[in-house]
Amino acid sequence: MVHTSFEQDIFIATSSEKVTDFLVGLNNHSQIHPLIVKVEQTASSTAEDGTEIKHYKIRDRMKQGPFTIAFTYDVMIGINTQGEIVSDAYQKPGIHLHNITRCLPEGNGTRVTEHVEITAPRLLIQTVFKQGLASHKEMFANLKKALENIDA
Repeated sequence: MVHTSFEQDIFIATSSEKVTDFLVGLNNHSQIHPLIVKVEQTASSTAEDGTEIKHYKIRDRMKQGPFTIAFTYDVMIGINTQGEIVSDAYQKPGIHLHNITRCLPEGNGTRVTEHVEITAPRLLIQTVFKQGLASHKEMFANLKKALENIDA
């Protein structure tokens, strides 16, 4: 297994509460994430620190050259005691994305930052990195459009 990561941020002209509420509800992600075709909450649990963790199965569809590949993976998401949205996505064979998203008040809106750590087999790491970064950049742009249009 090998590791890599990426970071990004965006300013959204709405409250940090609205951004956090939207992002922590993975059912909303089908509106903004370019690969997601289905989101199903499967369970919820409580972490040792009292954090509520929601468990999901997510179905993605990705173009790879002339082919379309569909795959399903498991995600756990919650808001930790520091107010960060923390999620872990697990996909076969051995792919793990650990995501920490912060929604920080800034001026008349929110600075949304994301740090994603990727673990994957050596043969897949470049594909997972490229697809993950591209889809998350598009997701952030779509998030901005969706939330700023709500407030307009």
